[in-house]
Amino acid sequence: MRRLAIFGATGRTGRLLLGLSESKALQVNALARLPDSLSNLKNPPTVTKGTITDPKAVETVVAGSDAVLSALGRDKSSPPDLMTVASRNMVSAMSDSGIRRIVVLTNTAIVDQADSLSLQHKLLRGALSVANGSLKRDSVAAAKIISDSGLDWTLVRAPVLTDGPRTGAYRVGRLDREIPLRVSRADVAEFMLSCVLDWRYVREMPAIGGAG
Repeated sequence: MRRLAIFGATGRTGRLLLGLSESKALQVNALARLPDSLSNLKNPPTVTKGTITDPKAVETVVAGSDAVLSALGRDKSSPPDLMTVASRNMVSAMSDSGIRRIVVLTNTAIVDQADSLSLQHKLLRGALSVANGSLKRDSVAAAKIISDSGLDWTLVRAPVLTDGPRTGAYRVGRLDREIPLRVSRADVAEFMLSCVLDWRYVREMPAIGGAG
């Protein structure tokens, strides 16, 4: 891997991915509505101005990369199908460019048949359905697009994200009582990048949890 396309690069997890990529001497293409928001970095990425809902902008970011990482998230101003549209655009751009590897950050609303949920995780999944059913539906639809794409995908399922430090002491696997309810964005970013560089968990949806 020499060049990565990172979506969600201006977010809290995305910025950590940028920093880790820089530490590995990787080049990065990124997408931003406001490119100046990434200009203050020591080694800023190649930034395309635009949004994830614009297929042409997504194509520009993906072109020339060796793999794609997505740390996209929704906020109050996001359309209810943001993640679904984003996934469709990323898969289309990758297919057109012949790029196969993609690692996507998602949440524990995504179900794996191997899961054996703890009570805490059942409550978290239920709370998401009640508090933000739109996000759950969008996340599930987006995950299906990725997993049905035929690409070499990994869906990283994180529970509650925190701004804690990078510890390296996180657990990864099926979603069960061994996976803590919280995990730091720094640990998630490290794991996502390792999946790309080491070709780990290809066509799998590992859950991740840590000290948070």
